[in-house]
Amino acid sequence: MRHSVLIFLDLSDNRLSGELPNCWMQFKNLSFLNLANNHFSGKLPASLGYLPQIGVLHLCNNKFYGEMPSFQNCKYLSLLDLGENRISGKLPEWLVQSREYLVVLRLSSNESSGSIPTSWCSLQALQILDLSQNNLSGALPHCFNNMTAMKSEVTNYGQFDVVNLTWKGIKIEFGRNLYLMRSIDISSNHLSGVIPESITSLLKLKSLNLSINNLTGSIPGNFDQLKDLESLDLSTNRICGKIPTSFSRLTFLSKLDLSYNKLTGRIPSSTQLQGFPASAFMGNAGLFGPPLTEDLPKNRTKQDPGVVNDINKANEDGYITFGFYVSSAIGFIVGFWGICGTLLISSSWRLACFRFWNRTEDWIYVTTRVSKARLLRRLTNHN
Repeated sequence: MRHSVLIFLDLSDNRLSGELPNCWMQFKNLSFLNLANNHFSGKLPASLGYLPQIGVLHLCNNKFYGEMPSFQNCKYLSLLDLGENRISGKLPEWLVQSREYLVVLRLSSNESSGSIPTSWCSLQALQILDLSQNNLSGALPHCFNNMTAMKSEVTNYGQFDVVNLTWKGIKIEFGRNLYLMRSIDISSNHLSGVIPESITSLLKLKSLNLSINNLTGSIPGNFDQLKDLESLDLSTNRICGKIPTSFSRLTFLSKLDLSYNKLTGRIPSSTQLQGFPASAFMGNAGLFGPPLTEDLPKNRTKQDPGVVNDINKANEDGYITFGFYVSSAIGFIVGFWGICGTLLISSSWRLACFRFWNRTEDWIYVTTRVSKARLLRRLTNHN
């Protein structure tokens, strides 16, 4: 085989096993390599980092272990998928060498450790970042605002075949529609610290999953800037404070999970938030209000100043005042006695009303009997 002319190599979805040979530097023009969904094992050969034209590298769902080799010489790398392996070690700084081209970075379900490098914020073309189910620790970087591709509709997307992503809690294969995605998934790690406010500057972000970590602090109040956000999962952390009222303005949000945190106060009143199931808010002892069944948090009463403030704030947000209740009561009384009083005083109105209901009852009875007879006749003729 003339290695120098090979451009596309796809051996995915087979039962290939063993270690990869360390001879990849011979494939000078290889731009697409897919070895996903096999039984390859061993360490990734260093020669994989000497593919000068490589753009797409699928190595997911194998049994590779050890540290990731350096791909800093692969300057045109646009997709790197090493998910579902046993890759260990710290996340590499050299990835910034591909900052102009790297669109998809997927390292989920590995054994990577350490913190997320601040330099990764300069990955300007990145649209999909999946670091879920690793052993990452430390704080989230506060420079997400530098990831320009997640702030713009302009895409650096090429043809990536298929990428598996967790979307609204379900693993889905994305292909041709991948260019529409802007997604960050760093769930199931050991991250600590607060949710950086800079993450709300990623205006075109569609999915954010930071669940199952040790995040603290409150939820940034300007989440309503993420107008395209469809899925948000912050569950199983130690996030405290109140749910921002700005959540009610996330009109595209169809998947929300804030369960098992330390959130407090009344859930803001809005059609958007009350439309989610109670399970999205459960596990927060100080949280109350619809859709939760508890109207008040445990161990608190209506005389508790905190509850009074929450109720007053909810009333302000929902434009519910004392006058609203008074006008509702007056309207009911006037309407009820306006009808009943007329029937009691005027015999002609009373007689007309009774005749109307008798005719309605007769019409319903006759219509039902005729329809039943027709149906029986059709069934008889059919048999």
